[in-house]
Amino acid sequence: MTEIVFDEQIDRLIGLYLSIERASREMLAAARDSDWDRVGTIHETCSTLIDEVRRLNLRVALDRDRQRTKLRIVRQIVRNEAQIRRLAYPWSERWEHLVFGSVGAFGPSAQRH
Repeated sequence: MTEIVFDEQIDRLIGLYLSIERASREMLAAARDSDWDRVGTIHETCSTLIDEVRRLNLRVALDRDRQRTKLRIVRQIVRNEAQIRRLAYPWSERWEHLVFGSVGAFGPSAQRH
């Protein structure tokens, strides 16, 4: 019986990650349409899902295959988030290029120190 409950929790955890990934895709689509109200609404849903993930992560250990699945999903979420951020703050990339371009304290020459 305990093993069945444990498997259900693992499936629930992976399902939550998939829901967050799906929501991040929806946020990205809304950001591409400049529908920032929708982005905010979906973000609130994501926050609830993330809270559930945090609680469940404390109780569940994933095997290697499911850990890989989780990592793949999280990587996609991060990619989506980066694209949303670029759309929300287009000036930030230009600012970073101006400040941290190929010359300066944080440029390539600084990495050699």
